[in-house]
Amino acid sequence: MKKTVGIDIGKHSIKLIELEDKKGHLEITNVAIRRIVDGDTKSALKDIVSASKLSLKRVNASLSGPSVIVRYIEMPPMKIEELRSAIRFEAEKYIPFNVKNSIIDCAVLDKASSSSQRVLMVAAKKDDVNSLIELFRDADLEIDTMDIDSFAFFNSFHRVDPENKNENAYALINIGARFSNMNIITKGNVYFTRDILWGGIDVTGRIKDASGLGLDDAEALKQKPAERRDEVVGMITSVLERFTSQVRMSFDYFESQFGKNVERIYISGGTAYLFNIVDFLKDNLGVDTLMWDPFDGINIEEAAREKNIKGLPAVFAVAVGLALRK
Repeated sequence: MKKTVGIDIGKHSIKLIELEDKKGHLEITNVAIRRIVDGDTKSALKDIVSASKLSLKRVNASLSGPSVIVRYIEMPPMKIEELRSAIRFEAEKYIPFNVKNSIIDCAVLDKASSSSQRVLMVAAKKDDVNSLIELFRDADLEIDTMDIDSFAFFNSFHRVDPENKNENAYALINIGARFSNMNIITKGNVYFTRDILWGGIDVTGRIKDASGLGLDDAEALKQKPAERRDEVVGMITSVLERFTSQVRMSFDYFESQFGKNVERIYISGGTAYLFNIVDFLKDNLGVDTLMWDPFDGINIEEAAREKNIKGLPAVFAVAVGLALRK
């Protein structure tokens, strides 16, 4: 009965999931969330680890944002050792920072033709990777697997993929506080990945500027607009339109490359709970939009439940995907 732990460190909060595989049946044995106060990620991580009383010291974590670059490229067929050597030269064409200061990895996805193969290339800044490692060491933890947010989200979704690997294309969008991670999937495989610099912080900031409220009050109004709902919609429409324009741009690029329209969107992340975002995406993109519950099909031990996670499963999409990494 192997246990694994995934810890998702966002801008707003830290999410923790401990999974146990009981003869093929998954069970969450630990789940927790901690708010990051005044940018003090180190204290929030130590607090959540201490409160969770983890038995494991090796955990899975992830990166996202401008320090991580994901590209899907075509290269001639070659052995994996040769590919890893060649990919550093290819990386110079695709990444905006110095290759010498980067950690680069790759994986063969499939053959595009007899003379080429589709390769996933991921590059991350060494400084950001090392900073994450040190952050966990300060909390007396070691990182077992380091992933990126968008792939961890895909991993949690792929476990029970309701699209059943059909020919249609669909998008997964994890909407966080600072970044939104997007994958576009078809036939059960990822064909497009992107991080969008947009999240709940943008919405809160717009409400603050438009209403004259302080930041905490603007956040509270965003979460529970009550009778001011129409007023808040008027405040945040331009910010949401900026987000949907970025999503649409990605959809258009995918369509031009692969000749398929995105037919459904699944969203997760803290900002997925914004009161009007599901309908806004559906109406403005003309694409069916659904909330994704990463706890679907996973039992949660009663003792593992925290009062402050009730009704917030989508917040844990990345953490669940990380915990699923073996």
